[in-house]
Amino acid sequence: MSKVFVGDIGTEVALDCGVNVSTATVRKILVKKPGSTATVEWSAVADGTNGIKHIAVSGDFSVAGVYSLQAYIGMPGWTGRGEVAKVDVSA
Repeated sequence: MSKVFVGDIGTEVALDCGVNVSTATVRKILVKKPGSTATVEWSAVADGTNGIKHIAVSGDFSVAGVYSLQAYIGMPGWTGRGEVAKVDVSA
């Protein structure tokens, strides 16, 4: 991912799940923004067979700092989360 700034819109946030998630019926990215303990959900779509992605909209990158991003997948026989990825958002 290229450098991300507060207020960016249209930035693609892609997460590699490491396994085939093409049968997923639920695809989300769970987000913790800097300085917050609340989790926000971003909708996601398939990105190949092993990934998901979200295109940033207004308000997604609202504060500077390190964001924690985690894939959440629901598919037949398994529902769960992936590893946490970090993104540093600049002012």
